Amino acid sequence: MSHLTELYRSKLISADQAAAMVKSGDIVDYYAFYASSQYLDAALAKRAGELENITIRSQLRVGPPMQVFAADPSGKSFRLDSFFFGPIEHLLPAHCRSTIPGRLARYESFFERGDLQSDFAAFMVSPPDDDGYLHFCPCPALAKADAVTTKCFIAEINENYYPMRGSDLCRIHLSEVDYVLEGHNPPLIDVPSPPPTDTEIRIADRILGEIGDGACLQIGYGSVPMAIAKRIAESPLKDLGIHTEVFPEGIMNIYKAGKITGARKGIDRGKMIASILLGTRELIEFGRDCPELYFHSSSYTNDPAIMSRNDNLITVNAFLEVDLFGQVNAESIGHRTISGTGGQLDFAMGSDISNGGKAILCGPSTYTKKGGGADSRIVATLTPGSVVTTPRSCVQYVATEHGIVNLRGRNLWERAQLLTSIAHPDFRDDLIRNAQAIGIWK
Repeated sequence: MSHLTELYRSKLISADQAAAMVKSGDIVDYYAFYASSQYLDAALAKRAGELENITIRSQLRVGPPMQVFAADPSGKSFRLDSFFFGPIEHLLPAHCRSTIPGRLARYESFFERGDLQSDFAAFMVSPPDDDGYLHFCPCPALAKADAVTTKCFIAEINENYYPMRGSDLCRIHLSEVDYVLEGHNPPLIDVPSPPPTDTEIRIADRILGEIGDGACLQIGYGSVPMAIAKRIAESPLKDLGIHTEVFPEGIMNIYKAGKITGARKGIDRGKMIASILLGTRELIEFGRDCPELYFHSSSYTNDPAIMSRNDNLITVNAFLEVDLFGQVNAESIGHRTISGTGGQLDFAMGSDISNGGKAILCGPSTYTKKGGGADSRIVATLTPGSVVTTPRSCVQYVATEHGIVNLRGRNLWERAQLLTSIAHPDFRDDLIRNAQAIGIWK
């Protein structure tokens, strides 16, 4: 222990000392989620105007806005690269940010193969445990690959973070860290899932009928997943398993209802597998204490070949727009990126391979336009400039409050008819006319 204490002290520097090492043109990786840099970020903000062309890499930050951008609204010193935009990233003007497309399952390989490089990586970790390991709590998804491939890894110690049950990719030894920063130990912020609407509860009811005893579930963060989790917790379903990317409080509630045993899983039997914990303070404490919750990096949780070893893998993800060919957009409004690819395509592919698996993409049939009034999320063709998150060849089930349809094996005429049948009734006639005009209506 004395050796570890001495090693720790030898690596300890101030945030200002760390910021002083950064040069114009450098790439500084803040990582993501709860762990995104706060100590180096505050110190680096003091150098706004002095530095030029610094790339900050961070995604779906949970916590306070990045100080470097508040200090440099013009974008002369800092700009953002991000895998996935969340509310914090959207605070930045468009000229200060850009997105990096890719499947979450493959992002670690981007670091390992040199497609993504950084001069510095700085983000929050737990204090060293008795063996000298710092844990990437509560979101190890890409952290290890990020930390070990950067030229200089700076560990920001947060005493509110704790050791995790998980693979070796969920922690890093103190000897692998270049520098250590200490700071104000910000608490993990509550990020509760928004409450579901009546429409979203109706969508959940459609999906519930596709889930059987012993199914292995991937359910993400958001109001529709929360509605689905509530319905599952109230149902007679039993012996469910969990293999997911994001672990929200909805899954915690299913577990507390006694529905999850993992007894029928083909891999990691008896364990709930996840790479990101995202939710309330109650969920964070649950993640610390629940012996069945086991963490892996995203290269494991999101690998279709690994997840598909679980029979009856049911994955549920959201869409923004679906066209009558079956193409799904889940990340942009026209040319404007609003989120990211994330793991949707990973889990669609994994469910497709799984024996008895079902990939379900869901959402309300309409949205409210800027000026008021409703418009259809099911469209004849995607809005020009929209991203195809999941191609038509990988789409199986699509659900709205008006029904759920299976597109697997269906030709274009059949797809157009099935998708029109679950569109809002006010828009079905227009969809039929447009389908006829482009030759996909029989």
